[in-house]
Amino acid sequence: MTRCLITGASGFVGSNLARKLCGEGWDVRCLVRSTSRLEQLESLPIERIEGSLADQESLNRAVSGVDHVFHAAGRTAAFKGSQFFDDNVDGTRRLAEACLTQPNPPTFLMVSSLAAGGTGTMQAPRTEEQPERPVSTYGKSKLAAEQGLAALAAQLPASVVRPPMVFGRADRASLALYRSMRFLPLHLSPGMRRFPVSLVHVADLCDAMVKISLGGERLAPPSSSNGTSTGMAHGQGKYYVAADRDVTYGEMGQLAARAAGWTVATVPVPTPIFWVAGAIGEAIGRMRGRAALLNFDKIREATARGWVCSDEKISSTLGYRPAATLEEGFAETVAWYREHGWM
Repeated sequence: MTRCLITGASGFVGSNLARKLCGEGWDVRCLVRSTSRLEQLESLPIERIEGSLADQESLNRAVSGVDHVFHAAGRTAAFKGSQFFDDNVDGTRRLAEACLTQPNPPTFLMVSSLAAGGTGTMQAPRTEEQPERPVSTYGKSKLAAEQGLAALAAQLPASVVRPPMVFGRADRASLALYRSMRFLPLHLSPGMRRFPVSLVHVADLCDAMVKISLGGERLAPPSSSNGTSTGMAHGQGKYYVAADRDVTYGEMGQLAARAAGWTVATVPVPTPIFWVAGAIGEAIGRMRGRAALLNFDKIREATARGWVCSDEKISSTLGYRPAATLEEGFAETVAWYREHGWM
């Protein structure tokens, strides 16, 4: 039986991956914090290891004897930029180093983000071979984590998946969108232009993760003087993944609303208003001592030219195909929310 470790298993992506792998007969071990909400894992036949990415001893125990590591843990919001690097970069490094203590280091798959690569449009989607140009501190931390992992690639078989916006069952971010539209039937779109985005349903992302871990390329060790890969090796071991088609942010809101049986109006919001909202969020975050939902880092991403990526590489080399359309994915998400009393 194939044994794996999932970090971030109590979260949105990690819990969906755990459910998928348990259903496919894997021996699943999950690294969870003592404070983690475990309701999405309670019915699953998993082994729990209590610890964190900051606790090297718990990481050493967690990776012992596993064949694959799925690293889905990470910080997506921070009060200070340094917190992104503490968790995303240093945490990834500690986990990778723990893997190297094993006689046969496991395959390591890191869940990164399109934000690590940078922006893209429908006319020029982001691809793996392009030089990275992250616009947010979050994206820069994810890229730095990837680079740290690549530095160990000669010893550790590692790959990276960079999903765009993820949605699906147990997604609290999409739930916030639904709650806002239910309160006020409006969908606010950043800027006065069409803002293009790629999406991926969590079930498709989990399928891609398994495909990459079992048969994907591995990262190339750094080969240049500044510690980065060059030439054809630059995109090696990295994968973007997406849904059946790309949409605008306004169209995404309409798809989500129709799945719930609602009618909402898409309202383009001038960019300066988003920056004002970000400033308010920053002030609230400073008062509370923790990151607000809207902050300057999120506004940098929301006011970029677009977030579109191409999944041609994973489709052509690993046979990845979205299992359902965006309409079907949103309908499944809404059905799960209602079944579990989330909306």
